[in-house]
Amino acid sequence: MKAALFFLLLISNSLLFAQNNNSLATKLISKWKAVSKVETEKTDGKVTDTDNEIYKTGEKSYEFTKKNTVIITQDFGKHKEELPISISGNKVFIGKANKSKDPYIFNFEQGKLKLIKTETETKKGKKIIETEVVILQQ
Repeated sequence: MKAALFFLLLISNSLLFAQNNNSLATKLISKWKAVSKVETEKTDGKVTDTDNEIYKTGEKSYEFTKKNTVIITQDFGKHKEELPISISGNKVFIGKANKSKDPYIFNFEQGKLKLIKTETETKKGKKIIETEVVILQQ
């Protein structure tokens, strides 16, 4: 009896988790206008470089589609690129699958979509952390 109850609880939690993941993915599917992008590099915990971009309306957009792609449009529509995506929970991998590829963590705040990617490497004994934060809105 306890095993059956445990099994039912496990199944219901799994379904709830799947629904939440599906809900996040469904919320992502839309056209989003780029607002800003901030790239920060830290070496051994100290900020060594920061690059801030503020986008004009229509300058850049991301359209996440139901067919697991993202269409990135730049330069006010002059350049378009369609890339494959893979969504797992609140992580989205953009571009061709690669074992060393880092995902963007995405979340929704006040009607905006925030994409955050962090890459870490060691060069000449120093730990370098690069963080990219992209803010999008519908």
